Amino acid sequence: MLANASERRIMNKRTDSNDLQDILTQALDSMKKEFGERFDPENPNLAELERRTGISRSRLRTLKRNGFVLKDHGRTGKTASHTVLSGFTGILDNLLKKGITNSVVCYERITEQGYQGSQSTVKRYLRAHADLVPPKRQAVAPQGSRGKRYSTEPGESYQMDWGFTDVERSDGTTCRVACFAMICHHCGERYIEFFPNAKQENLFIGMIHAFLALGIPDHVLTDNMKSVVVKRDKDGHPIWQHDYEVFMKAIGFQTRLCKPRHPFTKGAVERLVQFVKGNFLAGRVCSNITELNYQAARWSHDQNARYHKAVDCIPDQEHHARCLGKAHFLEMTNVIPLRLLLQISSNYVTSFAI
Repeated sequence: MLANASERRIMNKRTDSNDLQDILTQALDSMKKEFGERFDPENPNLAELERRTGISRSRLRTLKRNGFVLKDHGRTGKTASHTVLSGFTGILDNLLKKGITNSVVCYERITEQGYQGSQSTVKRYLRAHADLVPPKRQAVAPQGSRGKRYSTEPGESYQMDWGFTDVERSDGTTCRVACFAMICHHCGERYIEFFPNAKQENLFIGMIHAFLALGIPDHVLTDNMKSVVVKRDKDGHPIWQHDYEVFMKAIGFQTRLCKPRHPFTKGAVERLVQFVKGNFLAGRVCSNITELNYQAARWSHDQNARYHKAVDCIPDQEHHARCLGKAHFLEMTNVIPLRLLLQISSNYVTSFAI
């Protein structure tokens, strides 16, 4: 297999040249047999040679000066010293060394730095330098389907989860952050927000902001996180964490629990967390968590406005057309206990500094 597209083009040109050389040689041999002693190999009849080969008269004159031997162009195999990617290859190389091969992500990162070329140029560069990508871990054998997916009505159910990842700072260091993610089970409308940790106060902040953006559903689907549920009674019913139960009743929604990492019940939000890590955070550098959340809001808005094959719709349009008609809006006049509001607001100030 050839290393890159340039070598393939060179090989194709050589193949075409070999074919043309064979045509030219055969035509000269046939003319020599036909004309016998009258044939001069150094000065053949170019008009007759043009008729037999289809090669233009001007090119035959050039070939005649070279003894009817095709030669490669003088710049064959050479590349331009300055291209549209010049100055951005270092960024692409660093992304490849981190295992980031998504051309969309790479294109967005260098576009932010001033790149004005096309995404196709970036794709060709990534293919040509695939050797920089570190080897992947060996994939395990697929286990097959272990359950059945279910669907919900518009505005009926949201999925909620935390994800933890490292974010690269502007000074070259990394820090650990918690990503709060909520997604509408029906249309895929998403909301993400980053916090220094996954404390219960930050969970309340993330849920309030998500409800302001998405509306309040009938119930929220989540796993057995400690800030939500303490344990289960002898009949298997959940015993809610006290502050969460007060918060849930004050806002006006129910909570349903499911197994962690179970794609048939809460797979949409778990896939969203993976997508955030692999698409939004890949190669992204920020100075603080406020800047990170500002970029996350723009990214979420852009993703919600795109067509998603999994839900066969544009989430933003579907959510506003159907889901918001069933979900109710969060009114800031809701009777939320003062103690919870003071606890949330006091932690909100300190949560925006990495």
